[in-house]
Amino acid sequence: MTLVELFPPSAWIMNLKARDKKAAIREMIQHLVQGGQLKGEAARKAEKAVQKRESEGSTAIGKGLAIPHAKGCAFLKEVHGVFARSREGLPFDAVDGANVHVLFLVVSPEEQMSEHVNIMRRIAKMHTDEKTLKFLASNTILESLEEILKEVDDSFS
Repeated sequence: MTLVELFPPSAWIMNLKARDKKAAIREMIQHLVQGGQLKGEAARKAEKAVQKRESEGSTAIGKGLAIPHAKGCAFLKEVHGVFARSREGLPFDAVDGANVHVLFLVVSPEEQMSEHVNIMRRIAKMHTDEKTLKFLASNTILESLEEILKEVDDSFS
């Protein structure tokens, strides 16, 4: 699965309203509910799993990037993702202490643990490119995100 496939435009929140970590995760999970990818109990379990993972250590890896995630979710049948941007930034207990502006939520089933790891590796690659992260945090041109995701996917081909 490519990042372009996991994060199509329907999986984007270009102006996250949340002002803290817990609310951001909830808003991103609700985006999956609104898009029809998660329903009822699965949504509640996904949010709980991501919050549990966050309690074990922040997924904000610095430079304004966070990758909240949960893998091995028995209640899921496929991998789901949401890209979100917070223009103002929000506290996420980042390793560098900075607020987070760019978030990629990933939740995956037990059967797709290696796929989960590959996705995480691709997203984490963006952490090495501060210019790209700043661009994602501020750009309003939606097509640009898809181009960036495609470039990252191509670099792993």
